[in-house]
Amino acid sequence: MIAIVDSGSTKSSWVFVDRLLRKHEFKTLGFNPYYQNSEEIFQTLSKDLLPLIPKDEAVEEIYFYGAGCERDSQKQVVANGLRKAFPTSEINVDHDMLAAARSLFGHKPGIACIAGTGANTCYYDGDKIVENIYSPGLALADEGSGGFLGKMLARDYIRKALPKHLMEAFEKFTPDRIEDILDKVYKKPFPNRYLASLAPFVVKHQDDPYMFQMAYENFEEMFKKCIVRYEKHKVLPIRFIGSIAAHLKPVLDKVAKDKGLKVDHIVANPMEGLVDYHLQKINT
Repeated sequence: MIAIVDSGSTKSSWVFVDRLLRKHEFKTLGFNPYYQNSEEIFQTLSKDLLPLIPKDEAVEEIYFYGAGCERDSQKQVVANGLRKAFPTSEINVDHDMLAAARSLFGHKPGIACIAGTGANTCYYDGDKIVENIYSPGLALADEGSGGFLGKMLARDYIRKALPKHLMEAFEKFTPDRIEDILDKVYKKPFPNRYLASLAPFVVKHQDDPYMFQMAYENFEEMFKKCIVRYEKHKVLPIRFIGSIAAHLKPVLDKVAKDKGLKVDHIVANPMEGLVDYHLQKINT
């Protein structure tokens, strides 16, 4: 049995595929080595995953793709947690950007983009990531993400810049007020998850001109700072993975069109394409 894992900062999707090609699917919290250590990852797996997985077949290999797993030191944090939970399995840890590229393009080249809780982009040559304009996370960037969008929304609420009807709607959407927001952003763990949890308000009200413009600016920054900087962005297909891209497709399409580009495929979840990629490798 093999396990394929797509882990963002908010949630992880696990698919175990047995010898009969039956799929067993589970969800856990997301893992990010910027926010969790190996022991915390192991404890979450012990509590939320290990009791659920089938026991009639050993897990021979785990292919884990995760947010924050760009560097070897970060990959090792996750690998150590996984190894403790699955001591007899071969552990493979890589960046979630590679998962997005493999899911979106298989063995063909293109510009792969993530717009979920976090955001990232790369030029993928059909085999490996050739160029990645580094995403340094929400504190410094993360344009295009749910976290960045939530930050824009929280900023305008705190500054009372939202139109009155949106101020009132936002206060019905969440019980959090200015002090609560500041406390959760600056004092509580996982501020990226919290800010991303505000993004559904923008999705819900995207037909409102103010919210549409906010979402537009979020994606526009992603195109300007990242996507258009890839040399082949005008000739290669551009594709997106992530809930923010999927739920705000009209806005994303408008930004791309205004840049003279086209996003030809958007999917909320990379798992289906990723499983197909690995099963194809096994069968060849």
